[in-house]
Parts: sequence; C-alpha cells; structure tokens
Amino acid sequence: MSPAPYSVCLIPGDGIGPEVVDCGRRVLAALADGRGGPSFTFTRQAAGFDAYRQGGDSLPAAMLRAAEAADAVLVGAMDVARLPVDATQPLRALRRHFKVHASVRPARTFPGVPAPFGQIDAVVVREVTEGMYSGIEYRAGDHAACGVRMITRQASTRAARITFQQAAVRRRKVTAVHKIGALKLTDSIFLEAVERVAEEFPEVQLETRNVDACALELVRSPADFDVILATNAFGDILSDVAAGLAGGLGLAPSGCVGERRAYFEPVHGTAPDIAGQGVANPLATVLSAALMLRHLGERTAAEAIDASVADVLAAGGPRTRDLGGSAGSAEITDAVINALSGAG
Repeated sequence: MSPAPYSVCLIPGDGIGPEVVDCGRRVLAALADGRGGPSFTFTRQAAGFDAYRQGGDSLPAAMLRAAEAADAVLVGAMDVARLPVDATQPLRALRRHFKVHASVRPARTFPGVPAPFGQIDAVVVREVTEGMYSGIEYRAGDHAACGVRMITRQASTRAARITFQQAAVRRRKVTAVHKIGALKLTDSIFLEAVERVAEEFPEVQLETRNVDACALELVRSPADFDVILATNAFGDILSDVAAGLAGGLGLAPSGCVGERRAYFEPVHGTAPDIAGQGVANPLATVLSAALMLRHLGERTAAEAIDASVADVLAAGGPRTRDLGGSAGSAEITDAVINALSGAG
C-alpha cells in the first residue's frame, strides 16, 4: 500500500508570491507523477496584505488552523510594508505562533551561474524572534522614536543549537557574528549562549567575527565560510549578501525552524513591479520546497529537486530576467520538472 500523501499548506502571500508558490507546488506534484516520489495534497490559505485588504486580518485564524493541521507549510512573500502600524505583522506573528527559532538560509553557487567573487557553499542561520526586529518601538517626544534590540539567552541558545546541528553535517565550522564593541550587554549574552552550545559539539570549530569584518570577508573570500550564525538584523543583511554572491535572491531558499514546527519560504520579497506578469524566478521557492522535503525526512526527493535545478542551470536552460534570460516562470518550472524525469 502506498504511503499516505503529505498535506502541504500553501500560503501564497502577496505580489509574485502566488505565482512562485504555484511553481513550487507543480514541482512537488511532479515527484509522484510517475517518478516514484512522495505524494502530496495541497490547501491554500490567505495571509499578508491582500488578506488584510479583503478581510481585515493579515493572519486569519483559519489560515493558522490549516497550517497547524498540515504536515508542511510553504509560504510566499508578504507585503508587510503596506500594512498599517496597528495591523498584525504576519511573518513575526507566524514565527511566534509556530515557535520557530531561526531562519536557515543556504547560499551556494550553481554551475552556469556567474560567481564573480568565487564559489560559495554556506548557510546563514538567523535568529528570528527578537533582536532589532523584536517589535518593541515607541515614540520619544514629537521628533524621535526608539526601537529596542532585545537579546535573550534562551533565544540565542535555540538559534545556536540549530546552527551547530547544521554545521555538524556539513564542514563543521561555525562563525558567530557580533558587534560586541558597540553592543556590549546584548552581544555578550548572545556570545555566551553560543559558547555554551559549542561545548555540546566538540567536533565543530567555533570562530567569532565582527559583523562588518564578516561582511567584508564574505565578499572577499566566500569559500572560507561554512555556517554563519547571527542575530536577527545582522542575519537578515548577511544572508542577502550571501545570496548575492550565489547569483541573487532568485536562488535563495530558506526555512524557519523550531523544535516541533517549521515553514519554508523564498528569501525574496513581493516584487510588485513584475507581479502578475509570469516572469518571476521560481527557483528560490522550488529550492525552499526541497528544504521542506528534507525536514520531512524525504532526502532522496529533496536531492532530486536540487539536482534538477542544478542541471537546468548548468545546461544553459531557460532563465528568468534576474539570471540574464527572458524565460517566464512556467517555462523554467517545466524545465525543472523535465529534468526530474531525465527528459532534459
């Protein structure tokens, strides 16, 4: 008897989100279409700015119930910038609701994609519940405002443990990023938590670097890095630097991971200037779907998707505008699906 299909909750979001999430769905569905891979059922749920505009809630309760009931969750970009100040910030709330601790963001160069600064195969692990994005802001008189950088030992420990688990199955090196000269109290807590977790992984080398020095060395010598751990804002910035070195945000997947729950999403934004045109690069979402499969324990299927993306790029197959081509989203998705079956 065939195993039961995995239930996947799709949260397309805003802008190009629905387009690229549907491309990810097509690739997942193709795994079972005569290819012997896992099978899936899909539900779609609204969240983000369009959900707020249509129903007054950017993170509807029905969406949360559906996501909780699913085996896996694949999320598109959300237009949080256009939400009113008093509206729920859906990504922040989603992270807290599912108790995810860190965003795992791989960045690697692909054959056939220019890498002017050299090859990179690194992972940036970004703590995603606090730091500069803690959501604690207040006015300080009529002409000033204050944002609080909250760092806790608990959140730092959780993100560090995810980081060392990643490094233990890679090249066994962690770079913890800080700015302790300027942020003495908060980054002291962060680094102390990292060092304690490092004791649990004696096989993994730990180094620390100032965030500005890390950014410089990441550009100058990207091959030197394995897994980078950073607080929320630093990780947000460094993961985009790493994505740029690997070919751009169109190739940048991620997964937000906790102890029991996770969801997966491309790193890029909503790209409203090209939304609805069918020209967005779907590969970051396709690669995020592969990360999702790894989380489900479907390693063979995940590697098949990764290899198919690599084959399409290495063979000079169709490319979207961001990669120097003129292909549409559907065309490059078709190419990946054909590569899955060895049809080229």
